[in-house]
Amino acid sequence: MLSEYVRTVRQEEENVLYTISGDILQEDISGSDYKGTNTVDIINAIAPDAISLGNHELDYGLAHLLIFKDCIKVPILNANILVSQFQQNLFTPSKILKAGDVRILAIGIIPKAFFNKILSDPFCNSMLEYKDSFEAIRDEIGKYAPKDYDMIALLSHYGLAGDEFLAENMPEDLPVNIILGGHDHINMDQAEVVNDILIAQSSFGTTHVGRFDLTLDTDLKKIESFTWKRVEINSGICGFDSRLDSLTDKSVANRKPIEKRVVCTFAGNYTQKNRILESQLGDIVADAFFNTHHPDLVIIGSGSLRKAECPQVMMETDLKELYPFDDCFCIVNITGREFKQMMNYLFSVKPDGSVMSGTFQYSEGFRLIVDSDGYLERGSLLIEEMTLNGKQLEDDRVYRVGVTKNLLTGFPKYFNTSYGPDKYRIVSFSTYYDLAQYLLSFEGPISAPELGYRFTLKNWKF
Repeated sequence: MLSEYVRTVRQEEENVLYTISGDILQEDISGSDYKGTNTVDIINAIAPDAISLGNHELDYGLAHLLIFKDCIKVPILNANILVSQFQQNLFTPSKILKAGDVRILAIGIIPKAFFNKILSDPFCNSMLEYKDSFEAIRDEIGKYAPKDYDMIALLSHYGLAGDEFLAENMPEDLPVNIILGGHDHINMDQAEVVNDILIAQSSFGTTHVGRFDLTLDTDLKKIESFTWKRVEINSGICGFDSRLDSLTDKSVANRKPIEKRVVCTFAGNYTQKNRILESQLGDIVADAFFNTHHPDLVIIGSGSLRKAECPQVMMETDLKELYPFDDCFCIVNITGREFKQMMNYLFSVKPDGSVMSGTFQYSEGFRLIVDSDGYLERGSLLIEEMTLNGKQLEDDRVYRVGVTKNLLTGFPKYFNTSYGPDKYRIVSFSTYYDLAQYLLSFEGPISAPELGYRFTLKNWKF
């Protein structure tokens, strides 16, 4: 239906541009089998005018990324990733997109934290470098004469707070008109205007599409007026594209079969309805890695759990949907002093005005109470209690903390620190196998602990 909506608008309107701001390789039950390549035919059929990279395009490393780059027939834009030795962009950094008579200079950008995910590969670390987004935008605008374009659009995967920061701090000599964003999975019913730059993003997946209708002054290269709406894709407004139906059928038919077996039985219908808070599913998964590898503490990203609720009888398909990310599991040695510094940074107000750049689930024995009251004036949320097994963390003691390798590469963004290969060791090459084997080992129902003990967030307005 999304494909048919795009096709219909392209027929009905004169000047139409359809773009996607990253994460076309979103992890799901099919994506974990095919590493996202099952979406290639679908993207080629819908034929966006351009797409930009998101963090999930970087999930599988550089080799996969380059295969993906050559299989997609749509322009893939990114101005941040450079081959160091040649100072050459790995992807097409920008492109003039023609929407009827209108020419739009589109530039793709990602934050450095997502680029860092591929630097764990020593070859990538030695060959690639990140180019600051403001510098990249300036260089791309400088490649064109003003007469070559009518407006400038950023295809961004910074998230809303990052897009607001970019707009607020955009140098006057960079005449960006609009930022089409992604990453947050939020539902914006109104576009924002920051520093005369329009900002919007629209949900995720194919349930909605964000639509701007713009009136441009092409002489002044300014947006005179606009309307924005988040269009719900449903049978009331959309027809049905049979081409896409056959492609999705093909994808399902070619998927590797998943064994229909019961993995475990839960004592209740356990959920993770809000990623920010401690959840029953989060406790169960964190404890699975804790009891499998026996570190002092396990931290897992709340976003790695993709199913809001599991039935009491969990089948293999349910587990695939709950935890589609298969990764290495690592033990990193962190002193109590370092861990406190990491958590203080996590809950501090960042330069872009955001807090909690990541949200996490913790294993048994850990207790964290954080109060958000007055955090803007104070510059951070207040950590009231942080204990492990009822004791304060000792500054000079080294704690063995279990994390996925993907989370470890995100430490610079989340905790303002990084750990090289000499500071951690890989203890398992399949987190999915670890989780499945742990759950399968239970003969009776698995009970989740009571909520509100491991992580309590006080006075937060959701």
